[in-house]
Amino acid sequence: MFLSHGWGGNNEYNNNPYTREKKMKILKISVAFSMASVGLLGLSTLPASANAKANTTVNCYKISKTTDQLSTTTSSTGVCPAGYSKGVPTQAQLQGTGNNGDIDLNVPNGASTLNINGSSFDATLVGVTTTGSTAYPAANFSSYPAAGSGGGRSGIEAGTLNIGFSDQPISAAAGTLASSGTVANTSAEVSANFVQVPYLLGGAVVGYNLPGLKNVRLTAGEIAAIYDGTVTKWSNAGIVATNGGPSVGLGKKLAALGTTNAAIDTIKVLYRSASSGTTYAFTDYLNAAGASGHSPSGSVMEGTGNKWGASNILGASNNAAMASDIVNTPGSIGYVEYSYLLIPGNAAISAAVLQDKNGQWLTPTSQGMLSYIAKAAAAASASITPENFSIVFQAGNDAWPLATYSWAIVAKSQPSQATGEAVVKYLDWESHVAQLLDAAANGYVPLPAAAAAYTRAQLATVNYNGTELLNQQN
Repeated sequence: MFLSHGWGGNNEYNNNPYTREKKMKILKISVAFSMASVGLLGLSTLPASANAKANTTVNCYKISKTTDQLSTTTSSTGVCPAGYSKGVPTQAQLQGTGNNGDIDLNVPNGASTLNINGSSFDATLVGVTTTGSTAYPAANFSSYPAAGSGGGRSGIEAGTLNIGFSDQPISAAAGTLASSGTVANTSAEVSANFVQVPYLLGGAVVGYNLPGLKNVRLTAGEIAAIYDGTVTKWSNAGIVATNGGPSVGLGKKLAALGTTNAAIDTIKVLYRSASSGTTYAFTDYLNAAGASGHSPSGSVMEGTGNKWGASNILGASNNAAMASDIVNTPGSIGYVEYSYLLIPGNAAISAAVLQDKNGQWLTPTSQGMLSYIAKAAAAASASITPENFSIVFQAGNDAWPLATYSWAIVAKSQPSQATGEAVVKYLDWESHVAQLLDAAANGYVPLPAAAAAYTRAQLATVNYNGTELLNQQN
């Protein structure tokens, strides 16, 4: 009847009280049934959905920003703990971390022992990343003679080294492109034949040996005058004035050296007797500070021409020899990489307090030095390249004036695939996880993220017969 007549249209039917009452009951029953159906459906599906969510197990991972250590866990709620990401890390995320799955640790059989030499500035970090329990595990390395930056560049140019280390890259800006006929491979004079990447970030100090006189202040002008021979005594009136004058504190003690004719009052000037990246950073600093008539140079600075003028002068072959000579020569002054002050036996070396570009005096303490170096790098251009590499005497407060990068140099076209892979994968591993684990403990600052990214991008251009080597899986 209801289907025939519908809910309207037949007035007699619709106006019948009984019919109207019956129709309302049916409507209520229909609505109730519909609501019950929805309720039953909800009861049957919502708990199941909630239960499914509760049982959704996901893998979660976190790679530490300070150690590159990989942590993994699972979550039964579908939500990872704070700091973790869902899934498993990709190959790209694992590369350079030292964890399982890091292809930097996967080098093919047949790689020869990597022949390495160069900067003594780098020696400490090279040592801990190529020998002993903290060494790169996928390759073997020669000993590291630390012959100096010049030796690192000439060895890589001549093809006798797999990796050359130098505080000065091979570049026109550094003045280090090889001269015609000086290397076995004449095409090596083209810097494009090499890939050069930041290996470490560190700083040099002006060290001296004056027992009982710590934290002597020296201006850049006074340092330049000492090396040019116009200042020959620690009791020099200018140095005394810089340290408070002849009546108080260090100034009084320095002045007393002259009045008592102390032997240590005569300054013994130490310099590097071989081509040196530390010499380049030192001369670059003095030049940038406007305190020297010498242009930046890594050459030996004794003799005629653009050389030091001091007469009471002694040569040291590398940073280790420089540190040793300062220790063994009371009254001496020299420039040396900061990490050498941390070596047991070098406690006799004091580091001069220097001024930043803003004129503030910076004391190179173990607590402050790495911060000063990091600030110098941050103040410099983020785009460090072989043609734009100097970070000395940067603007800003607390920027160490003698900060510098050092570089690893390799042939862009490798003669062996296996050995070439070992070369680039070691350098990628070193520029990432090894920096986090080893740099600060050895007196260096971990490479900034931009420098590490630049290193990886440059290493990806190294090839064997056109085959890119960095991302090979074996």
